[in-house]
Amino acid sequence: MFKYKITIGFLSLAFGLVNAQIDSLKMNVDLRTRAELDNGARTLILKGKSAETTIASRARFGIDYYYKNLEVYFSAQDVRTWGETAANAGENQNFTIHEAWANYQFSDKFAVKLGKQIISYDNERLIGTLDWMMQGRSFDALKGIYKLSSNAQIEAAITYNNDDNDMNDLPEKEIYSIAEGGEITKSLQILHYQYTGNNNFHFSAIALNNVLQNPSGTHYDMVTVGINAKKYFENIGFFGSAYYQTGKNTNAQTKSAYQFSVNSDFLIHPKINLVAGTEWLSGKSYDTDPGENRSFSPLYGTNHLHNGFMDYFYFGTSHFNSFGLNDYYLKSTFKLNPNSSITANLHAFTTNGKLGENDLGEKYSPYLGSELDLVLTQKFGKVITANLGHSFMFSSESMKLLKNVPEPKDMQTWTWIALKIAPKFRLK
Repeated sequence: MFKYKITIGFLSLAFGLVNAQIDSLKMNVDLRTRAELDNGARTLILKGKSAETTIASRARFGIDYYYKNLEVYFSAQDVRTWGETAANAGENQNFTIHEAWANYQFSDKFAVKLGKQIISYDNERLIGTLDWMMQGRSFDALKGIYKLSSNAQIEAAITYNNDDNDMNDLPEKEIYSIAEGGEITKSLQILHYQYTGNNNFHFSAIALNNVLQNPSGTHYDMVTVGINAKKYFENIGFFGSAYYQTGKNTNAQTKSAYQFSVNSDFLIHPKINLVAGTEWLSGKSYDTDPGENRSFSPLYGTNHLHNGFMDYFYFGTSHFNSFGLNDYYLKSTFKLNPNSSITANLHAFTTNGKLGENDLGEKYSPYLGSELDLVLTQKFGKVITANLGHSFMFSSESMKLLKNVPEPKDMQTWTWIALKIAPKFRLK
């Protein structure tokens, strides 16, 4: 109830400002519902187990207020799985504040943004919105934005985390214990540079330092540096990225890991687009020294955009600090008409590190399996979008070993249907 009172008070203030001397007041709404039939999503489903159906919804609204050099944004959301709470429940545990920040433009070149906000860079490989998940992702952060020129800018952001619970802290240390992306991050420091040149050339560089906290209270630094570049010509484009991680992880292992990707984007026809490429994320081998960590961590990335829609890798706590991943893919989009399209993506997965040998001394194959993702998208006007998706995972014996599912069903599938309604309003 207290949360609702805050929200109602904020709305009353925001709408009251319409009669004042303001520059702009905008509102957006994001209503989503997605039904899924899980017959092998995220991990192999056991033989004899029935497919599971779930329906989830998100109701999010946001208010964007401008006054001179100040912008204030607030968004709240209710995210739930249908039936997880009683129909007459007296308390709502699903209502949260998604964003609440203020951005002040000190000059034409420099601005500061403070509060709970989305941090997303490049193609969301390292840090992104996670918008496929109903709850999304946002950070409590302070960000500085400086425009170097009309086509280049640099951003610096910092976060600091505390769980507001000191009962179990050591006398001399403050313990933080919330793990995300396979690590317990006490603080993030991010430096990001981006440049947009002539002739459709884009370049960016990022340096991200994780201050990690071991359960004992000891802190370690894990640094990730990387670059992204893309260049488009008339009917073809090229993209590449490279990242390197060093330092120590939460478990005090020495970190030395990399990510590398390259692809080509072909516009074969105004209605047909193909993307062919590969991505390598380094991983450990069966004989890697226990004190070393060679597994690249995408940390806060939106992996659903990269290694298959079925989310077998780097979802939640899955596959972090594991054998890595090599992904070879062919992605295609076919426009049926201005409002309809079909996406068909094919992935072939192998481990980056060696899995070892079985009891007979035979080496496990690095091949994990192949995934086929099919999605039909239909737009109804400007604010309504419907999607129908169906995916197949053709797994190998090595995937069974990796997922620890010795007897899965012969066919692993995942079907989903989603509806999104996202109107935007300008109140003044």
